[in-house]
Amino acid sequence: MLIPIRARVLETKRENGIINDPKSVEILEQIDYDFSGKKEVSKGSQLGVAIRSKILDELTTVFLASHENPIVVNLGCGLDTRFHRMDNGTVTWFDLAVPEAIELSKHFFTETDRFKLISKSALDISWIETIPKNRPTLFLAEGLLMYFTENEVKSLFRKINKNFQGADMFFEALSPFIAKKSKKHADLKKYAAVFKWGIKSGKEIDQWKLGAKFVNEYSMSFS
Repeated sequence: MLIPIRARVLETKRENGIINDPKSVEILEQIDYDFSGKKEVSKGSQLGVAIRSKILDELTTVFLASHENPIVVNLGCGLDTRFHRMDNGTVTWFDLAVPEAIELSKHFFTETDRFKLISKSALDISWIETIPKNRPTLFLAEGLLMYFTENEVKSLFRKINKNFQGADMFFEALSPFIAKKSKKHADLKKYAAVFKWGIKSGKEIDQWKLGAKFVNEYSMSFS
């Protein structure tokens, strides 16, 4: 949870940064953690998180502007601040994460009629009953699906399609090559987390025959 929020803070403080996320700066200033030395988030993660955040922010903005009374479900949200960047005054937003993450989030976020916290794993499909049906719905999965197995990802997609016909989903995915390198990742290798899933192209989702339809993808590479 600390890697992406630290990356967003560093990018926000950088002159002409890719993103501007003052809420993340506010949150991190309240967390007692020393990022000095080898604990500092790598430049690669800083840039990668900034780019993916920018892309998803822009796509989410278009979705919100294109639908009346929309719903957004942010899967595996961690300490994500996207609602505070994207709120258009009408969206109903659900941030979903495992109980430990939500307990931490409650120190920094206050629930309202349009902003709700769901304390469940994305794989605990009972959360579906919490989400209103028959409204334009967007599912976000940033920095999440690579930690699931392919079968778990397929099951999640299948459940979403069954319960939310016509919903949109924006998700981040790694290439299979990168997914095999979690032990060499500049930041992830410091923790117990492991990448489990990668995909060469979002077009492969069509081949799963789960009812999901590939629309577009945005590739990210830098040196």
